[in-house]
Amino acid sequence: MGILTRAIRNISRRKTRALIVIIALSLALTLLIVLPPNINVSTKNVKGVINALTANANYVNSTVTLAATEIDGNLGTNFSLGSFLNGAYGNVNTTKVFTQYNTVSITDYSGLNKIPDVSTVIPVLEQNVPQLTYGEVDGVPLDNASLLKDYPSILPANIIEGRNLQADDSGVVILQQNLANIYNVTVGSTFNISGTNFKVVGIEGPEAVNTTYVTMSLADAQALTNTTGQASDFKIYVDNVDNVNSVATRITSEYPKLQVSEGLSQVNSVQQVLTLVNQQVQTAQNVMNQIQNNGLIEISIAVIADIAIILFMMLYSVRERTREIGTLKAMGASNTTILGQFIFEGVLLSVMAAVVALVIGGFGATTLAKLLLPHPTIIFPSAPGSNSGMMLWFTNYATVTPELILEGLGVAVLLGALGSLYPALKAARTRPAEAMRYE
Repeated sequence: MGILTRAIRNISRRKTRALIVIIALSLALTLLIVLPPNINVSTKNVKGVINALTANANYVNSTVTLAATEIDGNLGTNFSLGSFLNGAYGNVNTTKVFTQYNTVSITDYSGLNKIPDVSTVIPVLEQNVPQLTYGEVDGVPLDNASLLKDYPSILPANIIEGRNLQADDSGVVILQQNLANIYNVTVGSTFNISGTNFKVVGIEGPEAVNTTYVTMSLADAQALTNTTGQASDFKIYVDNVDNVNSVATRITSEYPKLQVSEGLSQVNSVQQVLTLVNQQVQTAQNVMNQIQNNGLIEISIAVIADIAIILFMMLYSVRERTREIGTLKAMGASNTTILGQFIFEGVLLSVMAAVVALVIGGFGATTLAKLLLPHPTIIFPSAPGSNSGMMLWFTNYATVTPELILEGLGVAVLLGALGSLYPALKAARTRPAEAMRYE
């Protein structure tokens, strides 16, 4: 009778015990199959958050000085109700508040450049397009390469895919990440706005003050919104931070329609934002360490439990079958045969448990990962002191794949062999005469 036949017969003779052992082993093996890939995925998620936060902090830090010399002059907004067919909610008719930015002729405000101590005036256009269910259009001038070089803050920050806008770009857009996810758009795709096709050249990651922008050239934005030659906002840069207050006062006096805000007054807020970013980076780092530490502990417990279950079960089996071992050796079975017999039984039990574990993992991998691994959502406040903000981490979980199945079976074979090795050696070293006297 071969090793395989004897192993199956011995397991089948003790069905209840084998079933209990298989259930216990399957629970331990389920953790070993589910946890490692989910730890990797969760760690990757957190690293992505840390990279996004760090990139944003670097960008904000690099623009603090420039922001101190900036005066923002906008023309306010109007609000109107509109309805659209919202496919995200089962094609139901939904009402939305559209923010309409007031616009003026750029030519009528050309005098801003002539105000003493003003170094540059950059017109921009922000408009909410009714046909665009989510997000708004943001147009920036791209007709001057030196302007983009000296004032990079007018361009999208934190490009995570593709490239940023460049001088003389036309017919291309940058999508904010959340907007790209909503519309399932990637770099290189065509994005249609109000019947006009644009090529997506980049995806912008989370910002300190986050919204769902479609950023394009000012000319394209004007053509799209029928506001040719107009702007909704003027970015006014002063030659020296000491002159910001006097320039702002003069702008208010000469252009009373402009709602003026000084960049200098926003520097403290920027510093608060940087502090929040650093705190969130530390939080994300702690989360990643917690995931790895918890995962390591849980995997270690599962490995120890798996080996211990097999070890004690096989030790009991050796003791219970001492006379059988003696009979086999008396009939000429070698130590190698006895050793292989018990190791194979341990491996077979472990493989059977692995099959059960794979079934459990296939249906409950995500649930188990949520229960066993930390998965806090990291929220970046939309402004200092705000309780609301943009979610920066959408947790993903790994599923059971063919690779995981092979890995799980491999782990089962290894742990089954390790757990049954000592009992198998003990059985192989049993002397026939002593075994035959055993009661």
